[in-house]
Amino acid sequence: MQLPAHLESLVVKTGLHLGVLCDADRALVLALAACAIEPGRSLREHEVNRRLVDWLADLGQMLSTDHVELRRWLVDAGFIVRDDWGHAYARRAAEVERTRQVLGTADRSALASAVRAARVAAQAARLARRQAFASRRSRTPA
Repeated sequence: MQLPAHLESLVVKTGLHLGVLCDADRALVLALAACAIEPGRSLREHEVNRRLVDWLADLGQMLSTDHVELRRWLVDAGFIVRDDWGHAYARRAAEVERTRQVLGTADRSALASAVRAARVAAQAARLARRQAFASRRSRTPA
C-alpha cells in the first residue's frame, strides 16, 4: 500500500505540532492516529490512552504531543466519539468511513507497514546523500 504523498512526507519528520498543521495535514495525521483505536468497540478512557501512548511511541513519533492532546483532537475532529460522560470512546462506522475518506483506506496493518517503509526509505536516502557528500568532499583538493 502507498501512503498519500503528503502523509508520507509528514511521517518522516519530527517535532510536528497538531495545532500548527494546516487542516488537510492535520486530518491526515489524525486519521492515521485514529487507526490505533479498533473500530466497533467501546473502550474506557484508560484503554484509549494506552493505545495512543503506544501509537505515539511508534507510528506517531513524528508528533510532538501527548496522548491527552491527541485524544482531544481525535474527538474534536470526528475521528473517534466520546460518550456523554466522557468515559467511553469508540470508532463507529461513520468514524471509520471518515478515516477511509481521508487516507483512502482504514486498514491499520497496511498503513503501519507503509509508514514504516516510508521511514526506512527516508533513512536510506539520507544515508546515501551523506555518503555521496563525503565521497565528493574526499575527492576535492584542499
